[in-house]
Amino acid sequence: MTIEIQALIDKRPHLKDPLELYARWQRFHHETAALLPKERAMSSTDSKGYPRDIAAQVFQLFVSIFDLPGMEFEPLGQALADGDIDFMRLPLNEIPALLDLSCSDEELTKVLFLFARPYFLALRETFPLDGSEWKGGRCPLCSAQAALASIIEGPKRLLHCSFCGTTGPYRFIGCPNCESTDTATLNTIVSEDEPGFRIATCDACHTYVKVVENPALKEMAIDLADLASIPLDIVAQDKGYARMAPNPISLKKMG
Repeated sequence: MTIEIQALIDKRPHLKDPLELYARWQRFHHETAALLPKERAMSSTDSKGYPRDIAAQVFQLFVSIFDLPGMEFEPLGQALADGDIDFMRLPLNEIPALLDLSCSDEELTKVLFLFARPYFLALRETFPLDGSEWKGGRCPLCSAQAALASIIEGPKRLLHCSFCGTTGPYRFIGCPNCESTDTATLNTIVSEDEPGFRIATCDACHTYVKVVENPALKEMAIDLADLASIPLDIVAQDKGYARMAPNPISLKKMG
């Protein structure tokens, strides 16, 4: 566990469980990155997922770090080793149909997000598109919807992808989820308990995007900012708004 995560746990003990889960994912990411071939970047042959020669090893690492029942998830491991799951469909909310897997579609979606995220982060290193416009409110690299927004000097609004980490501009006024620009449907929720964060809601599509102010981003990385502001997700969802992209530990629905 990093010093930064431990410091955040000490400051926000109510977030101990999600932060410790994120620490596990960080370990998985670090060890997976060490397995990826260093002699070449991600290429067109890796367009669906991890290179075939390491896919099974990555899966066993995942099962071990997250204490998953290996036998129960064996069909998933085999499908991944065979290259039968196209990771690029995951940001579009398309998951494979695995008839021999006993977990729910929601559980499978979470597992695949956590498992595939190091792949997407490696893809970003090969094809850096930070600064590119988010057309239609979608990530220019993997087509995911925005996990967070941030406001920087200008003022300028940036959207952040929780799959690949790509960041880019989007128009200052408007819902990135449905692209409505009707200001009558766009609102903001602020909590005194969460300084540096707010919620941008849209009554046209009943969704929201959390907004991180620049000072908060100077204090913590974007992943930790998303996790630190989980209480705001709960506030928004209690009011009937939905989150469209997962947070760094795969959650869309809180509680």
